[in-house]
Amino acid sequence: MQQGEETSPQEMADEVNRVIRSERKRGRAGRLLWLLLLSALLALAGWWLWPDDGEVQWQTHVLDRGDMVLTATATGSLEPKSEVSVGAEISGLITRVLVDENDLVTEGQTLALFETDELEVALEQAEAQLALSRASVAEAEATLQEAQVDERRISALRERGTTAQAELDAAIAARKRAEAKLAYARASVRQAEASVLQARTRLEKAVITSPINGVVLQRSIEPGNTVAASFQTPVLFLLAEDLKAMELHVSMDEADVGLVEAGQSATFTVDAWSGREFSAEVLKVHLYPAVENNVVTYTTVLSVDNSDGLLKPGMTATATIETGRREDVLRIPNMAFRFTPPATDSGGGGLFSHPGARAGGNRAGPSNTVWVLRDGQPTRVVVQTGASDGRFTELPGDELAEGDAVITGMQAAEQP
Repeated sequence: MQQGEETSPQEMADEVNRVIRSERKRGRAGRLLWLLLLSALLALAGWWLWPDDGEVQWQTHVLDRGDMVLTATATGSLEPKSEVSVGAEISGLITRVLVDENDLVTEGQTLALFETDELEVALEQAEAQLALSRASVAEAEATLQEAQVDERRISALRERGTTAQAELDAAIAARKRAEAKLAYARASVRQAEASVLQARTRLEKAVITSPINGVVLQRSIEPGNTVAASFQTPVLFLLAEDLKAMELHVSMDEADVGLVEAGQSATFTVDAWSGREFSAEVLKVHLYPAVENNVVTYTTVLSVDNSDGLLKPGMTATATIETGRREDVLRIPNMAFRFTPPATDSGGGGLFSHPGARAGGNRAGPSNTVWVLRDGQPTRVVVQTGASDGRFTELPGDELAEGDAVITGMQAAEQP
């Protein structure tokens, strides 16, 4: 009996497999139950948070009349009214530099000096050659005088018949040779004088002076540097005239350049003085365009008063130019053109209904479309637009009137 009641190994294995399959089924059922519960919670949250068309409140703006200041904005940089590059016309060794960046200079002030030993020697040689040429002129004049005396004496003898014609012809030729030598000597003097002038000019160019009254913006040399001016004039200093008067060069977009002209007032800001506005005036608009990445701009120059010295060359500035004014015009806020109300859903409410804020197609219409609140419902109106100052746009047409409420936004009503 005891042996018949013992469980065989096969039966034990089958029992283990049944237990494992039962546990797996219970695990899958539990995971499925958790997934269904999570989906229900998400659906409930979505239904709770979904906007309700019936609870929407419209944000409106009542049209009024007022003045508008039309402006155009552009970005550029501050520059000196006049910049002068001071270079060297000779080659040589720089021995002294007498100014540094930010130093004030006056016209004719010495900025730097070249080594002048070779230039002085060249000047002495030219002056010596000039002295030789002048001595040659004196010798040629004496020779010519002697030849003229001989010619007159032989001519008198020939008239009396006491000398041959050949002697007279020789005297005439000697006189002409003396005249030619004198002309050659005088030309040599002029050549020697030019050489002296050239040598003296080169010596004067060894002293670099300031051509204007201004300030040193940049210094590109140090004592001991060798300057080579063989092919182009090297720039040694960059000078600017008085920085109390500067210019602002901005790149004006082609859409705004037609409204900008000389004499218009402007303001601008720089990062160095945050929150402060500086005054400017339009001087001119360049006719030649600048094209970069298929964007066309026109350089516009504004005059800037920098008597307080706060502005520096190279500062980036954002300028706002007043291009015109509109007085007592009907105006609408620009945000009204950017608003489009949601489409209403006629399929009823419920958990799985499409909310009004997400349903419907494109209802925006053209860019000059606005929505007006009439009898509590938004009504689309296409208006004629005029000038804009960035915040408001002029309404020259009669589609809307003063006192109309245009919709600029919407918000859900607070739940009680």
